[in-house]
Amino acid sequence: MNGTSIARVEAFAIRLPRDSSRASGTAGSPVTLDPSSRTRYRRAATYPTVYSDDLETMLVRVETSDGVVGWGEAQAPVGPEIPRTIIEVLLGPLAIGEDALAPERLWSRLYSAMRVRGHTGGFLLDAIAAIDIAVWDICGKTSGQPVARLLGGPCHDPVPCYVSGLHGDSVEARVEEAQHLRAGGAGAFKLFLSHGERECLDTVRALREALGSDVGLAVDALWRLDETRALRFAHALAAFDVLWLEAPLAPEDVRGHARLARRSPVRLALGESYRTRFEVLPYFERGAIGVLQPDLGRSGITEARKLAVLADTHQVPVAPHVSIGLGPQIAAAIHFAAATPNLLLLECNPGVFELSARLAHDALEWSVAGVPVGREPGLGVRIDEDAVRRVAVGTAVATASR
Repeated sequence: MNGTSIARVEAFAIRLPRDSSRASGTAGSPVTLDPSSRTRYRRAATYPTVYSDDLETMLVRVETSDGVVGWGEAQAPVGPEIPRTIIEVLLGPLAIGEDALAPERLWSRLYSAMRVRGHTGGFLLDAIAAIDIAVWDICGKTSGQPVARLLGGPCHDPVPCYVSGLHGDSVEARVEEAQHLRAGGAGAFKLFLSHGERECLDTVRALREALGSDVGLAVDALWRLDETRALRFAHALAAFDVLWLEAPLAPEDVRGHARLARRSPVRLALGESYRTRFEVLPYFERGAIGVLQPDLGRSGITEARKLAVLADTHQVPVAPHVSIGLGPQIAAAIHFAAATPNLLLLECNPGVFELSARLAHDALEWSVAGVPVGREPGLGVRIDEDAVRRVAVGTAVATASR
């Protein structure tokens, strides 16, 4: 292929130690983990999902035939070696020689490589997302424009956001943290259903009393409820005028979410479990989604754009999911959010945003009052390559033949 082509793809599985006690109760670490487990991954104490005590992710470095380098990242909080291996064995070699300035073509070709075999989600799509983000970074650097501008934005600058999770072992401690963040400009908060509905409702009630009616409150149920419990919980939450009830039922339950959405006085938020428009379309067709929450580390920028248009077609706002990750993934979410007309709010975990600079030369600029959109070409993230290579627990490389 003539022009700027992909000449080298490298993938790095990353595992960084962190203070998990500080992270508990926030995005990516919403609950206390089972203390009896001695494995690398531990189940939540109150439901069977596994989490890591460390910050785990997968970074991708894509280099063009012209020597331009772009960085991407997969949402890989568990098992980053898996998408790294997918890139090593399959996607990296397939990407070599492809047009580095045509992300739509590349995403389609990588997705189509395995779709007839049923590989249309999961780790494969996470790996595609990482490459896709890196290619958009290259497009921005090559054109001298920030990614948000290439996407047709910005529509929002700064990007409105909400604080995801509150620290504290008691209602009083969580309210105190929220008041501190509110003084810093935070306008909305999300709580996790880490224990029972009663405790969560007590916290919502206390926050509403302490913060007033002009502060947004949302609740993430972590896929833990059945329809009966979810409907009862939604009616209780409605008294406090919450923004949404997130992930109430098992993520595969299209019909259950649709039935719940028809009866719930609170809109349902879904999206982080799904990578493509094909996965999420049945939920839209049945009216099951009130807020769409795409994760850029799972969908990539190319597919997330299609998800946002699908949501807009159904009069549904978008609130991108941002969990544990480093600079490229978070920056991709910021640029995407900035260029999305039907944006509601961007997820913001102060602890995660602070950690995002650990393998970069500069920290992302952010505030709980709103996240500014970078003006630098591409994603605006300057990765410290030496640091990445030092800490990587495994590296995959694909190069053009000489």
